Amino acid sequence: MRRVLLVSLSVVALLVGAGRAQAQSDNGSIIVAEGFSAPNAYSGPLPDVFTAWCPQIGIDCVPTVQLEVFDVKKSRRLGTIYAWGREFVQAGATLAFKEFILYDLEGGQLYTLSQDGGHPGGAFADAGLIPPKAGVVVLVGGAEGTVVGGTGRFAHASGGYSTRLKVESDGTNFIYYDELYIRFRQVKVD
Repeated sequence: MRRVLLVSLSVVALLVGAGRAQAQSDNGSIIVAEGFSAPNAYSGPLPDVFTAWCPQIGIDCVPTVQLEVFDVKKSRRLGTIYAWGREFVQAGATLAFKEFILYDLEGGQLYTLSQDGGHPGGAFADAGLIPPKAGVVVLVGGAEGTVVGGTGRFAHASGGYSTRLKVESDGTNFIYYDELYIRFRQVKVD
C-alpha cells in the first residue's frame, strides 16, 4: 500500500475545523497519491448512502483499492481511502465506471459519490507514448462527484470534488498510481 499525500490546504484543517469550515479559495484541498495500491479490504460498517448505491457487494459493486492518507507537510498519517466501483463499461480504448469512496480520517469518515456525466474513466494510453512502470496498460482520466456526508465531524459534509489520474492496470485491477489528484472544492462541514 502506498501513501497518499496531502498538499495545499490540509483536508483535516479544511474539514475538521470547528464550526462551519469552507475552502478559502476556489482551489480547495488536494490529495495526491503515487505508488502501489492495495486491494480494498474494508471490513467496518458501511453507511446507508453506500448500501443504497450498492445493495450487495460482489453483485452490485466491487471493492477496488485502498490507499493511506498522509499530511505531506507534517509527515503524519491521517487515515485511509477505500473505493468501490460498479457498472464498468469499456468501449474501444476507453473505460468508465461509477465510484463510491470512503475516506476514513481523524475525526470521522467522509463519503464521496461520482455523479452522472462525471463518473471515473479515461482513455488507455499508447504504451509507446506513456510506458507502464508496473502494469501492462496506463489509463489517463478523471471524475467529478459530490461529498455525501460522513460520520463524526463530517456527518453533514457537502460540496464537490474532482479527480485526475494516471493509473496502471495489470489487465484486471488498478495496481499502480502514477498520479492521483483529488480536489475538494468549497466543502462545508457543520
